Parts: sequence; C-alpha cells; structure tokens
Amino acid sequence: MTVSAKIRLPLLVATSVAFGLAALPAHAANEARPASAAPANQTSVAQLNEEGAALYAARDYRRAIEKFIQAYAIDTDPNLLFNIARCYEELGEVDAAIEKYETFLKTPGADTRGRQRARDSIVSLRETREGTAAESAAPRASSPSNAPASEAPRPVADSAEGSNALPWLTLGGSVLFAAAGTAFYVLGTNDHAQVTDAEGYRDPTAVSNMTRREADDLVRSGDTKKLLGGLSLGVSGALAATYVVLLIAGDDESPAESEPNLGFSLSPSPEGAAVSVQGSF
Repeated sequence: MTVSAKIRLPLLVATSVAFGLAALPAHAANEARPASAAPANQTSVAQLNEEGAALYAARDYRRAIEKFIQAYAIDTDPNLLFNIARCYEELGEVDAAIEKYETFLKTPGADTRGRQRARDSIVSLRETREGTAAESAAPRASSPSNAPASEAPRPVADSAEGSNALPWLTLGGSVLFAAAGTAFYVLGTNDHAQVTDAEGYRDPTAVSNMTRREADDLVRSGDTKKLLGGLSLGVSGALAATYVVLLIAGDDESPAESEPNLGFSLSPSPEGAAVSVQGSF
C-alpha cells in the first residue's frame, strides 16, 4: 500500500496545480479505488496528466483535452473528468462542459472541493446558454417591425403627387364641361332660331314653308339641347369652384408656386344665356 500511494501522488498534485483543487490524501484515494493498475500504467497516467496540465496553462485547451482523455482511458479517475470539463468551458463549448461536469459529480471518489466548483460552473454555464439563446431570438422578433421602415416614404410621395395633380384634373374637367355645355346651348338656340326666323312666324295671315309638326320638333329639340347645355355648364361651374378651393389650399402650402387663374361668367341674352371663360396660365 505504501508503494502504491507514492506512485499516485504526482497525478493528484498535477491536477491540484492546474486547477486549484486540493489533492486527495493518498490513502483515501486508494481506499476509494483498488490499486489494480500496474506501476507502468500509473506512471503513464501521471505523465499524461502533467502534460495536459502544462497545455492547459499554455491555453492549448484542445490538446490538453486529448491528454486528459488518454489518461482517463488508462485510469478512470473522476478528477480527470473535471479537468476535461474545465477545458471545454474555456473553449466555450457549453454543452460538452456541462456533460463532463455532471459525469464528474455522479462518479464516486471525486474531490470534495472539485464537486462544489463543478456545481457552480454548471449553474454559470446554464445561465450563459439561456442568455445566448435569448439574444439569438431577439433579432428575429424585432425584424418584422423594422422591415417596412425603408418603404414608408413611398406612400407619402405618391400622396403629394396626387394632391398636386388634383387641381389640374379639376380644371380640365371644368373646361370640358363648359365647352360641351356651350355647344349644346348653341345648338338648341339654333333649333329655336329656325322656328323664329321662319317666314310667317307670328303672322297668322302669312303662309309658312314649315309645317306645324316640324316647328314642334325643332322647339322640343332646342329645349332638350339647351337643358343639356345648362346642366353641363352647372357641372363646369361646380368644378371651377372646386378648383378655386384647391388652388387656395395649394397656395397656403406653397405660396411660391404659380397656379393658373380661371374665371367663368354667365350673362343672360335674348336667345338664352351666354357663358364666357376668362383666365391666365
């Protein structure tokens, strides 16, 4: 028993130096695990453990893991699991580190202070993993609300263009209805004039070359055309008033812009009504 204790002591001392763990007493380690390994294997385990500790101190954690795994394959010392877990933790491989710490805690013979440090590390690693998961989910949750921001100015520009074109459309409609109304009114007046200018009009003794039926048809046709002309002129006047309102509103927003000026006048005449359009552009 005394010879075996001297052989295992370098392994535990190397573990203590690398990770700050107190080495188990030699007799306690031997009582927890039978000394069945050959002296040559124990020497190999101690050497691999020392090499792993040196690599850990040099921050070559990946190669240090390889040395500790080789040592653990020869001697299943639970403290080697702790060393492997520490290397995975330094590498940032959270899941692997937690798995090795949990295996270390489940294995009999683990160092007492190492068990407490393993529990603390597991808690810290789980908090880190949850925080990382929350951070990775945050951009996905916020992206839908930020996506349409680049397209927001487009409707504003379209609305501004539509509001600038509306007065011109109203003005154009007013001019068209005024022209149509005037044409209908003139045609109706011409129909009436054919009756009033006919030979023998208002002379009961004269003989007219126009029959009563023809005269009635011309009168009805003239009345219909004058009615259509009056309605068209009324719509034209309404559009003109709308244009004036839009023009005033546009002047309030952009007083520097020059807008066309248009005016309508309706004057009675012996033949009916006359409409005149005056304006400047």
